[in-house]
Amino acid sequence: MTPNDFGLDTFSHGLNPEIVGMIRAWQGDSELDQLYHRLQARKKRRGFLDSFAEALVALQARKMGCAIQVEVPTPSGKTCDLLLERNGIKLFVHIKRLSGRRPTHQRLKISSRLRILECIEKPWVVKVRWNECLEDETMQEYVTAAAQFIETARLGDEYVVRDVDGEEIGGVKIMAPNDEKRVLLVIGLPSGFVDESPKIVRLLKRAQKQFMPKEANLILVCTPTVQGLNDMGSALLGSHVERWDKKPAKGARVAHGRSDDGFWETNHMAESQMAGWFWLAPRSGEYQGKMWIRDGCDLPEEVVNLAKDIFSMHG
Repeated sequence: MTPNDFGLDTFSHGLNPEIVGMIRAWQGDSELDQLYHRLQARKKRRGFLDSFAEALVALQARKMGCAIQVEVPTPSGKTCDLLLERNGIKLFVHIKRLSGRRPTHQRLKISSRLRILECIEKPWVVKVRWNECLEDETMQEYVTAAAQFIETARLGDEYVVRDVDGEEIGGVKIMAPNDEKRVLLVIGLPSGFVDESPKIVRLLKRAQKQFMPKEANLILVCTPTVQGLNDMGSALLGSHVERWDKKPAKGARVAHGRSDDGFWETNHMAESQMAGWFWLAPRSGEYQGKMWIRDGCDLPEEVVNLAKDIFSMHG
């Protein structure tokens, strides 16, 4: 094998060079040499990014003062990706990566005209998408149509915006309630809206099969875009829906809640009590993630606090 055949040399272009350098320093490390060599042995980009996601978690855990074991066998014959320990508290971590487009540092040009949508006093998280390279006049047509739709839309509604010739120029979708009582925008792909929640649920189920029995297990799901945060929430808790079986909040006509399609639906997957999301951000040097703790979690408080301390939002 020539030097250029090693995984870090072949696939790390576009990733944060400081992080790549830290991983290279793991060669000969008593805890992380195994993970370093796994990255170096990867022959395909997909496998490399799977291991790189594990490396990001290991970097964050070490930064937060944890001792680390890699690929810990479980009684089922499977393995746990990482065992973290700090001050005698153990946490078994299972990492899954949602595959998608290659990470890129290319930035989407955001029109300032979209800001007016954020001034609409409606309690929605709204996903917007538009064709790339729209001229300014057409972008204004899109924003005007989107604003009119948002004013009367309900949860889950979607609208395709067309120009005067009937050509599609973008879309708008009401994704979730927003506590701020004002529109919060998230950006969708120009080609359309993609709900990755079903794929994430499958990843969560695969991870649970690797749990260490009678121990504290944490599933972390990595996504290629920051929008994966919303999809992870829906995968865990259920998609946002109108709930006619519940009393609306004061001043609201309709109650909103979650459907029964979440991984943590009542009495389902009871062994899973903590989960998290993080972003494989190509150029970021900081771990960026969020934790969820299941209602009724009966894990020791010190275990939950350890997980939160390491994997709640940073950066």
